[in-house]
Amino acid sequence: MKNNSLLKILFSTVCIIIGLLVLYKLYLNYLPEIRLLIHFDHHNERLLLRMVRKHGTQDLVFLFLLNIICVAIPFLSNGIFCVLNGALFGPEIGMAVNWVSDVLGQILVMTLLTKIYNPKKLQHSKIYNLLMGQDYPQAGLTVGYSLPFIPSATVSYANLLINKRKKKRLIPVAIGSIPLAYLYAYGGDSILHLDDLPPIK
Repeated sequence: MKNNSLLKILFSTVCIIIGLLVLYKLYLNYLPEIRLLIHFDHHNERLLLRMVRKHGTQDLVFLFLLNIICVAIPFLSNGIFCVLNGALFGPEIGMAVNWVSDVLGQILVMTLLTKIYNPKKLQHSKIYNLLMGQDYPQAGLTVGYSLPFIPSATVSYANLLINKRKKKRLIPVAIGSIPLAYLYAYGGDSILHLDDLPPIK
């Protein structure tokens, strides 16, 4: 039990350190846009939007990693980074990054549940008992993954118990992650009104 606790603390600490370093790198990369935003007026609006969209693969990878880290650590939310993906890279690319990173993060959660965390504690959760009591558990799991206010660790543990085969575990994760990936990406894009900008060459 002590070893599991130490591994849990070590994993969380490493993830947080990596996340902070990546976040700081993103801050440096977007510092010109941040300064322009601080002194924002309507005359530099289109300049700001074009500067935002000129960022390339490196920043996309950084946000991708932040998404995975936030999904993998229980009680953290990756919503703000998912919205940023839509705002910075457009709705299509943003949605793809949100979806893939969310699926990978959930897979990491299920792996950690069996090696680091103590899944028995989740058996007393009302959400866990609700999911395990469903006539159509796969549908319940899919809905669970699509709702941001339900702890992913609880849904993932129920997934481990309901689906013994790894391939079946991926089905509710892959389907349930789509709605939020879509909403965050298209929501982020619509907030900044970037649809009318020409593609970055």
